[in-house]
Amino acid sequence: MLKLYGCKGCGSAVVEAMLRMAQVPYDYVEALQWQPAFKRIPELERLNPLGQVPVLVLDDGSVMTESSAILLWLAEKTPGLAPTDPATRAQFLRWMSFVPASVYSVFAFRDFPERWVEGEEAQKAFREKLTQRLRDMWTTMESQLHPAPYVLGSSMSVLDLYLAMVSRWSPGRQWILAHCPKLGAAVTLTEQHPVVARTWKENFGT
Repeated sequence: MLKLYGCKGCGSAVVEAMLRMAQVPYDYVEALQWQPAFKRIPELERLNPLGQVPVLVLDDGSVMTESSAILLWLAEKTPGLAPTDPATRAQFLRWMSFVPASVYSVFAFRDFPERWVEGEEAQKAFREKLTQRLRDMWTTMESQLHPAPYVLGSSMSVLDLYLAMVSRWSPGRQWILAHCPKLGAAVTLTEQHPVVARTWKENFGT
């Protein structure tokens, strides 16, 4: 039995959705509480010294971290959720790397400006610059991708799940729908899948 360490609304949400779509049984451990401050269970820091989720413990006891790595590993075991056509697969791998490198990574700085910048006004300006960075990354994807109707064509892939999750974070779904209508339509469609809808309701409330 796999064991997933996560927290509601965190990057573990997409791993939960993927595990359910792959019909892979797992135990879930709520490992990180956002409010009133970060509180981690000791077991999480033993498995991942960075204290970050998601963490997936495999059947043999080995540990996987990094949401994109976990998703790609699961996609290998789930026919239909990763493209096999060489040209489409190349784009799949491109954007599966882009999301954590250029989008996901920004939140470590944007969400905690006090860790990097001193002073309330400086922190506010720092946060806004990083929010603009996220907007730029979404408009870059919008200009490069041409959903039909899913991000990479007629079939939903794990990339759709990944983008649907990060679209719940800054700059926010309403901004994405207004400024990135193609991607907005694709993630909205993805969220209509019953497994995604159920998982998102548990993690995001809707």
